[in-house]
Amino acid sequence: MLKKILFPLVLLCALLAAATVSAAKQTPMERVKEGADKLIKVLSDPALQDEAKHDEAISTLRKTAEEYIDFRLVTMYSVGKPWLKMSEQMQSDLTEAFVQLLERTYLKRIPAYGGQEVKYDKELVAGKKAKVFTEIIDKDKKIVVEFRLRDTGEQWMIYDVVAEGVSLVANYRSQFSEILDTGSPEDLLNLIRERIQKLDRGEVDASEDKVQG
Repeated sequence: MLKKILFPLVLLCALLAAATVSAAKQTPMERVKEGADKLIKVLSDPALQDEAKHDEAISTLRKTAEEYIDFRLVTMYSVGKPWLKMSEQMQSDLTEAFVQLLERTYLKRIPAYGGQEVKYDKELVAGKKAKVFTEIIDKDKKIVVEFRLRDTGEQWMIYDVVAEGVSLVANYRSQFSEILDTGSPEDLLNLIRERIQKLDRGEVDASEDKVQG
């Protein structure tokens, strides 16, 4: 139950990491922090808080997310070692399907911005990877959130979000491994697509972030 409540808010915070690329390369924390102000402004726009414009708001958030979250890397880590044996086309198809799944599972459940406060505690950099530790203050609740980023050479990109010790990537890796242990990449792709269709038809609850069944 805690995970169902946390991940939509956590993904919102990941989206808050979006920002226009600076001329000078940002540190991981600067990358997260600078974007927060810009996205909060978007999320605070009364026009986008209109229920009738929810899909428009989601579309805007997704476009921003794709600029600052490396979804291909998110998918690769979620799949694990089997990724290395997949064709480029399969990798591309899985990434697109996974992004669509995340959009339906998390983005559509993100409420209008309600004044949550983000506190930036520290960053740890080890080579081309970094972690930014934050706290999300939502009324009387405090959620510890860790952003994991990778240096692409041009900028830092988010590839995982950990809320209260629960990793988004690890959550899906455990599900994907169960499928790939006995099935093929095509089976995984088909199951993800089937899940998307069921979500679109309202046959399953988006709060149940399970690919199987």
